[in-house]
Amino acid sequence: MILTQRLGRGLLAGASAFALALLPIGLSPTTAAAAPAAAPAGDGSGPAPADLSTTRAFSDTFRLDPALDTDPLYGLNVGLDARQSPPAGQHGISYSRVSGRWDTSVAPDQWFVQTSHPNHPNKLLFAKGVSAVMLGAPAVADGTGHYTVSTVIDPVVGDTAVGDWGSMVLSRSHRSNGYVTGSDVDLGLTVTSGGRLALFHGGSGETPFWTGTVAPTAQYAVSLTVSTGADRAVTLRVNGTPFTVSAPAGVTRWPGSEFLYLGAYLSSPDRVTTFGDGDGHGLNVSNVDTGTTRSAKPLVDTFDGAPNATADFGLNQDLSARQPSLISVNYTAASGVKGLALDPPAGSVQVNSPANPNVLSFPKGTSAVRLNKPATSDVPTGAYTVHAVLTPLVGSTSGQDWASLAVGNASGGTGAVDAEDIALGLRVQADGGLALFQGGAPTALAAVPPAGSYEVSLALATGDRQQATVKVNGATVFSGRTAAKLPRDGYVSLGAHHSAAGQVTTVDDLRVSMLGGLGYYGFFDIRDPDRPNYGANHAPEVARWTNVNTYLRGQDRRLEFLDQCLPASCVIDLNQETVVPRSSDDWQVNPNPNAAQNLLDLVQRIGPNIDKIAAVDLTDEAYSHGLSPAQVQTQAEQIRAAFPDKMLIMSLDHWNAEQTAPVPSIVDIVGFDHYCVGRSEIQWRLANLKTFLSSPDQHLMLFPESTNEQDIADGCYSGKTDADIAAYNAEYRAIATQDPRVVYLQNFRWLGPDQPDKVPLTVAAQKSIGEAVVNASPTPAPASAGVYRSSDGSFGEAAHNGWYTGQTVFGGGGNAVPLTGHWSGPGTDTIGVYHPDTATFQLSNDNATVAATFPFGVPGDVPLVGDWSGQGRTTVGVYRPGDQTFYLSDDNSSVKYRIKLGNAGWKPLVGDWDGNGTTTVAVYDPQTLIFYLNDSNQTENPRPGVRFGNPGDIPIKGDWDGTGKETIGVYRPGDQTFYGAAENSNLVIYSKKFGNPGDVPLVGNWG
Repeated sequence: MILTQRLGRGLLAGASAFALALLPIGLSPTTAAAAPAAAPAGDGSGPAPADLSTTRAFSDTFRLDPALDTDPLYGLNVGLDARQSPPAGQHGISYSRVSGRWDTSVAPDQWFVQTSHPNHPNKLLFAKGVSAVMLGAPAVADGTGHYTVSTVIDPVVGDTAVGDWGSMVLSRSHRSNGYVTGSDVDLGLTVTSGGRLALFHGGSGETPFWTGTVAPTAQYAVSLTVSTGADRAVTLRVNGTPFTVSAPAGVTRWPGSEFLYLGAYLSSPDRVTTFGDGDGHGLNVSNVDTGTTRSAKPLVDTFDGAPNATADFGLNQDLSARQPSLISVNYTAASGVKGLALDPPAGSVQVNSPANPNVLSFPKGTSAVRLNKPATSDVPTGAYTVHAVLTPLVGSTSGQDWASLAVGNASGGTGAVDAEDIALGLRVQADGGLALFQGGAPTALAAVPPAGSYEVSLALATGDRQQATVKVNGATVFSGRTAAKLPRDGYVSLGAHHSAAGQVTTVDDLRVSMLGGLGYYGFFDIRDPDRPNYGANHAPEVARWTNVNTYLRGQDRRLEFLDQCLPASCVIDLNQETVVPRSSDDWQVNPNPNAAQNLLDLVQRIGPNIDKIAAVDLTDEAYSHGLSPAQVQTQAEQIRAAFPDKMLIMSLDHWNAEQTAPVPSIVDIVGFDHYCVGRSEIQWRLANLKTFLSSPDQHLMLFPESTNEQDIADGCYSGKTDADIAAYNAEYRAIATQDPRVVYLQNFRWLGPDQPDKVPLTVAAQKSIGEAVVNASPTPAPASAGVYRSSDGSFGEAAHNGWYTGQTVFGGGGNAVPLTGHWSGPGTDTIGVYHPDTATFQLSNDNATVAATFPFGVPGDVPLVGDWSGQGRTTVGVYRPGDQTFYLSDDNSSVKYRIKLGNAGWKPLVGDWDGNGTTTVAVYDPQTLIFYLNDSNQTENPRPGVRFGNPGDIPIKGDWDGTGKETIGVYRPGDQTFYGAAENSNLVIYSKKFGNPGDVPLVGNWG
């Protein structure tokens, strides 16, 4: 839940290393001082935390010259600065046209909603049928926990009897249709022409949870005040008559951040609805958060309204709704303790629990959560900011129990603030005591006054600067160079520690200035004024599974499509302003000599709709079009001057991606296209492109194919099938999973509503990927490396990105064989050992104590573990070299499956080769270096063999790229490197060095 407060705005980081050592660091409490120190720790050189939250009162008078209510904009987003009088340096807040319907997300024609129609001046008009608009910044609660929306509604102009209505809808989601009974509606109000009032919540059908009436009149002055406190009250005032309504039973608290939709339901085409009284009282909102939607970069999580009665206690529920920013992220619950990765007890991390609504809470002792995408620095600043409001001990301002906010190097850390992988972490005690951690080493900071809740901002400047600033409740407590190297891509964790049962820590209002990893998904050329779209806007057809689409404008000067864009969601090309063809129909272009002025003129025409723009394109494949590096540099500078706060995108053709084509350092996202060539070619060119980027903070994008239609994507319409292109799309997603610098997949192209019929498999693949990106749906975690050191019986683990995360001793060393698996059900893998002399397994559920000891097999067998029948947990098995037979158990006692595979001298391995949740057998021939995978535990029918690795390598397997399928790999003892291959291929897609000579390799799911 967001209450009005100053927040931090962020930037980026990156570094990597590994180690295998245990550095014990104490977590001794800090004694709080009575007041903050006069000067912060450090040399004062740290970056200023970016301001991620700007809130203000909102008012739109709807005053507009009726002459401006013309095609194509019909006044909706015209003259907003004059109508709204925003603070100096800020724009008016625009509206987005949405359907307002229950059955489609396609907005109606532009003229359905108009401002200052000649017959209804200075009012917002809804004409003909059903429609709605969304205000482009969410309403947010003030310091008292309230917000108010007010307007004047005339449900049916000239009538005071019929049942048609005007509506005000509040939804956490910026992707709602704006219809009052929609499932994503938190609070919907209808006012009929006859004075009937109704309040709706959350998809309860046509049945309201409250109804009332007022005397029929020509128009209704409506004020709606929402309390986000424990009273759960809604105060409705209509024409001076007050109504106080309690929330329905399913609402623990009203959300503190809500998007506002205005709409109308008209049953006759000759009726109109208006908002505003025509004399300056248009629409007023007591407080709006303009920082959430002003850019495509930030992440905001309010933790509001998520369903808590779920297996994960709300942690990853309703992410795209409770996160009002364009991008979303999911989380992993972690132990919060140094050592090997371990799942915390169920319920240790919760979102929107009944006892602690609209916040992230830690009610069960020490635990943590980790964001599954990294904070990342951006090009303009080379830095990032992470912000959160921490309440170390709910209901107390004393004691040394604490909350933590940390940024680490490891993609799969435990969230322990004192862990070695943490580059910068702050521990805040309930009494205001502070400690800063860098690489596991603590530094005491001057305490701040006890306050219950603490607003914390960490600003990290990466690269050559290596500086940080830490602020707590407005006071700078550290500013300067850091002892630990700050990562350009830093993984954020939040944690808690309690000294007694029943204590609770909460976190609210998490904000990150920019995230790495795949966060943007959409289509190039979603609207093309030329062939094949001829001006049709196809964005609504893919609206539910895209968040950033590119609009080509050609010579069409109309900008009406921006009215339908959500905030910070559209990319536009600027060719008509910046270049001119060398001759008619010539592929080659020259710079437009009037480019700078043209761009400024375009910005003026865009007006307040500027907040709809996420990014702007430089000339597509500029070098192929004949522009020189100097001309491209000039173009980039001109665009940056005109669009200073928008991301700049540059796309190269594949040939220039193979060369060292200059990329201006002010470009934010760089990519290339090369269609239907497969993962190896794309992966190689991507790696090559990264070698000549001009800024280490530049991010990357790729262009998956969308169709095999003739003359659309070169290389795809000659012998490529729908299935081929669908498979290519999966490969692009897998590449992005491996590299947090890849932030955008821009599919080439969407040609119309019949595309699902032409290439159904491709569209299904794109829809699946897009929904996962837009909704931040949890996807399979990629495998991570580890080692076992027989000399001391120690297990060491690294995150997927290679950073050391923890170590423990278990099993006694010697000739014990290390094992990993999820022995008691789905979740993080824990350890075990097999003692070959006695054919005995020992398994641990906590990486410390033995949970089960039992014999299986006979001495000389090779131990195996897997989920042989898809039970959701790992059980044991063995491979008997003497008869080349696998013996697999579902209960760690009896043999469930017996299958012979391979020849004498071959090595066994097992894996979920087809991603169906069942582990099956395989063998490796060390003489030929060929792997043979079998998709059954009952029938011998191996796939064609794949040769991979070098002599002396040890065969391994893992889900290297988070596809849900395990593939082959090898561990090379000579250089302690893990190599993972693509499915049915010898293409290396994963390579990480970890451990010391003599270590035994491990692969598992621990981050």
